[in-house]
Formats: sequence, structure tokens, C-alpha cells
Amino acid sequence: MEGKILGVDKNGSLYTIKAQNGERYTFVKNEWRSEGTPYVGQTVDFNISEENKAIEVFNITKPVFEEKKDNTPRAIIALLLTLFFGFIGTAVTRFAIMEEDKEKEYGKLTPTLIHLVCDVLFFIPVIGWIIAIIANIYFAIQNYKACK
Repeated sequence: MEGKILGVDKNGSLYTIKAQNGERYTFVKNEWRSEGTPYVGQTVDFNISEENKAIEVFNITKPVFEEKKDNTPRAIIALLLTLFFGFIGTAVTRFAIMEEDKEKEYGKLTPTLIHLVCDVLFFIPVIGWIIAIIANIYFAIQNYKACK
């Protein structure tokens, strides 16, 4: 009979299976006949004992293997873009380079806007200093001419 493992007790020794017919059966860990450890949500095949317990429990869930891509070159490009182009690098990274599945975890618009605000807050004092230096030079020249 086929079913799905619904849960396990806190000791990790008694498991509950919900069979396709809707009935629930329990089995102890030493009835597990497959490699690895049984886990919740796993699809299993089992027999039923005279005591209405699951016995000879086998895993029939097909393992899902995702091939991990090496995104190191993409990450280095994103790092360099951000370091050399600041806010524009963040925008390009978030909207052009970042994979769609990372959008929920890392976001797109909010980090880009925060980076823009940080850049603006950095440049306001720098621009202020440049304007102050130019103004001081201008007025120093004007005062020199006025006092000559």
C-alpha cells in the first residue's frame, strides 16, 4: 500500500503514515527498509500487519537533485559594477543580472532606492565642500580686488 509520512514523535522512533485509502498507520523506525532516515512528506510503500501497523516500509519518493550552477563570475561582475558605478551598478545588478528566484529574498527596487539615497547623502557634503571652496576663492579674489 502507498502512503505519505505525516509525522514523527519527538523521540524520532514512531512514525505516522496516511495511506491512499485515508487510513492512518504507525510504524517504528526498525521497520524502515530503505537507506537514509524517513522524513515527513515522504511517499512510502508498506504492508499492514495483523495488529494494523505499517511494516516493511520502503521509500518510493524519487530524489530530486538540482544541479547547482556556479554563479561566481556573475557575483564578481555584480560586485565590481556596484563598487565602480555605485547606485547605477546596483540598479544594473538588481534588474539585469540577478536571477528571478532570488528576487523575493534580496529584493530589487528597495535596495536600489536605498543605495541611491545613500549616494545622494554622501555627495551632498562633498558638493557643499566644493561650492564652499569655490565661493571662498571667488570672494577672496573679490576682496583682494576691493582692497587694492
